[in-house]
Amino acid sequence: MKIVFTMQGDGRDGLMDRRFGRAETFLVYNSETDERGLVANSAVDAAMGAGLKAAESIVALGAVALVTGECGVKALHALHRAGVKVYSTDSTTFADALEDLRQGNLREARPA
Repeated sequence: MKIVFTMQGDGRDGLMDRRFGRAETFLVYNSETDERGLVANSAVDAAMGAGLKAAESIVALGAVALVTGECGVKALHALHRAGVKVYSTDSTTFADALEDLRQGNLREARPA
């Protein structure tokens, strides 16, 4: 299954970005094959609605889960409606966030 992590810069340094809509890069992780791929966030420079545009990208990637620091209310609702689980993390690296996810240590963010 595909899990998307929000990353800083080009994502190659493995540092998580706490922002969802304004994250520069998405790391797409396949938990069944351990494959990883980097995708630029086309919404990063949007004048407004970056979260919703980024949510559309996550759904289009076929993700079942998103791991990020913070996700805005509108984007969270859109992802929830599309069946994408959103997990909040304070981890600074992809490796730490992935391990926390595997151990069940991340809190699922749900719309109010």
